[in-house]
Amino acid sequence: MDVISINHEYESRSDSKAMIVGLGDIHRGNPWMDEKLFYSRLNWIENNDCYVILMGDYGEAINSKDPRHDYNALDGKYPTPDKQYRKIAEDLEPIKDKCIMLLDGNHESNFWKRQNHNYSDELAYKLGVPYVGMSGYVLLKFKRITAGKTSTNIFRIYAHHGWAGGRTDGYKVKVIQDLANIFDDAHLYLMGHTHKLGPVFPTTRLRVDSRTEKICDSDKHFVYTGSYIKGHEKGKGSYVEARAYPPTQLGSAFIEVRPNRSTRPNMRGYNRFDIRYTDMSWLT
Repeated sequence: MDVISINHEYESRSDSKAMIVGLGDIHRGNPWMDEKLFYSRLNWIENNDCYVILMGDYGEAINSKDPRHDYNALDGKYPTPDKQYRKIAEDLEPIKDKCIMLLDGNHESNFWKRQNHNYSDELAYKLGVPYVGMSGYVLLKFKRITAGKTSTNIFRIYAHHGWAGGRTDGYKVKVIQDLANIFDDAHLYLMGHTHKLGPVFPTTRLRVDSRTEKICDSDKHFVYTGSYIKGHEKGKGSYVEARAYPPTQLGSAFIEVRPNRSTRPNMRGYNRFDIRYTDMSWLT
């Protein structure tokens, strides 16, 4: 794990917005990867200002020595981990300057343990992106620069690839909300692995402002970062179908953040943020 600090400078409230993108669970090398959808999201990222957090599981990273290996579950164009991660590096090259950190996925982690080759570290090195392991913490510092005076609000993000093995939505909600038991001061929690996409209901915590001795609200937002694997296709089989996993919405999570605003007019406290989620579904 590592901590990444980013300065987001702006001059007025109208240009204060920052877009956070959780991009992961691409699974290059899986024949049911939705390549068209993946490239539509990459194209948007390339042409817009945003901060990208790479959430893990970029390729299948499964070879013939792995008990999960199945020739029917490999894309003939990218059957080996080398070819998968070479292609992923090419795909991410145009957006590398927008990527603020790169996480391990369980596919990369398992390959490292079994085969002693770390594709996440190699990918991060090729792209010049900080490699943080299975989780990372971001301090996004909103700095308003007006008339020589600078004010700063810090938006805190905790991102974890995830580990939920249960099938029920209730268990997966518990797992993502349990991230707040690790770092309880974050505003936004991102998790991949489940292949689910979108927010779950936020929670509100209270704290006492040490300066004013007032009770303040602290909202916590939890967002799954999606995937690009289609599981139930006519004329095709997959491990998703074989294990009767439910279908999930494909894509990535896009979260818009604005400082000194709130969607809750009665929110108590300073350092407020307006947080809005979208999946960019209108792009396709």
